[in-house]
Amino acid sequence: MIYAEHIDTLKYEPIVVRALSASKRWLMLGATVALFGCGMSQTHQGKELAIAYQNNSSIQPAEGKDVVINYQVMVSVRPEDNKLINGMGIPLNPELIVTADHVVDGLEVGDLAYVQLGRLGKLSQPMAAEVVLRSPQTDLAYLKLVESRFEPAVVPKWCEDEQFGSRVAMSKLTPDSRVTTASGTVSGITKRPLMTESFNAEASKEGFPPNNMHSEPVSWILLHQAMSGGFSGGAIYDVNNQCVVAVSSLIASFNDLAEPDLYGSVYEAIKTKYWADSSKVIAFGVPMQTVMKLANTVTAKL
Repeated sequence: MIYAEHIDTLKYEPIVVRALSASKRWLMLGATVALFGCGMSQTHQGKELAIAYQNNSSIQPAEGKDVVINYQVMVSVRPEDNKLINGMGIPLNPELIVTADHVVDGLEVGDLAYVQLGRLGKLSQPMAAEVVLRSPQTDLAYLKLVESRFEPAVVPKWCEDEQFGSRVAMSKLTPDSRVTTASGTVSGITKRPLMTESFNAEASKEGFPPNNMHSEPVSWILLHQAMSGGFSGGAIYDVNNQCVVAVSSLIASFNDLAEPDLYGSVYEAIKTKYWADSSKVIAFGVPMQTVMKLANTVTAKL
């Protein structure tokens, strides 16, 4: 597998937009403090997150679906056990796609997967894509189209920063062209939290154990409805700023956190919707900085 630590320049650099003003950057810093803080600071930020979560939850979850689905592909993988696996992916430039590493679990660098562009009510013809990098430690993988190329219009913008409290949309496609939509509220970036041993063991059956990625940064998204699988590798899309925040990686419940006392503001927010502690309403995404860092490694070797 290819893995590197340094950033070069993307051959086809996606357009990156600045999503925060200076004042909002301070608010984003406060969101990170809220996840790890204590006392009055945590209570104050917890209330801000709870208000944003409540307000965003009142919007129809399908809002933003028409946009985000046009910036995604369905990734189909058939590893050695011949079991067909479907996940999502995001075009980074006319030939390169990023997805979650566990979507291509069972494939090696050089193996082929197949991708189909998303359209409401229709999927494009499958296009062969070669696995050019797998990074289980970050839960990212990169595919390069073998012969086809994407139109520039399907390559989304990426948010330069995450906006605390912003509403995001996610969509997944199925082989029969059905679209499922979810939405959530951005609550900050931290290192990936430790999960319970039972959750870690179950998740490791589909890829790299989450607790082995503990030092990696992760975006927290509080979902407005409980979510099932199939979104992995897809775009977490900021509806207001019209840019991709992160690559969808993992869904969990508050009960799945091994150190729940560290995340009081998250608990305060999700309890405003009376979710049970076992409800799968926390999504984790791999943020833009990590995505682009590895993408530069790929393009430097192509």
